[in-house]
Amino acid sequence: MRFLPVSIVICILLGGCQRATLSVSEMREILHERNEKLSALFKEGNAEKLVTMYTDSAKLCPNGGYEIYIGKNAIKRFWSDALNGSELLDMKTQTLSIDGSGDYIYETGRTTTKTKYQDSVYTSEVKFANVWKKQSDGTYLLDVDIWNSIKH
Repeated sequence: MRFLPVSIVICILLGGCQRATLSVSEMREILHERNEKLSALFKEGNAEKLVTMYTDSAKLCPNGGYEIYIGKNAIKRFWSDALNGSELLDMKTQTLSIDGSGDYIYETGRTTTKTKYQDSVYTSEVKFANVWKKQSDGTYLLDVDIWNSIKH
């Protein structure tokens, strides 16, 4: 019986007895919610709101460019320029793989978008790898966001 009180004290000292890992279905549920929110913010076209989905030290590695945008200010500038003059009509994200732990979720997948620019509608498909980092409030934000166009 001496073991039980000692175990409780160790749990308390180590920051609680919470489970450190998430199941794949829990991670899938989190990513579904996060990707739905991203889609809504892209459709809104507001870079100021979109950047709230990123950590303060996030890294954005867009397709075809040399630059890596680090931090919310740089990422906001990128999205402000990228969203200028266009309207996202539709965005579908398909998560292909999920891995991680309680602090990070690693996601790969494909996203298809339909975007109106001037009088034309363009469809594009990208493959991506994202790293979502758990915040102190329990939410997950993008810490690494990288994508490349899929050429058919």
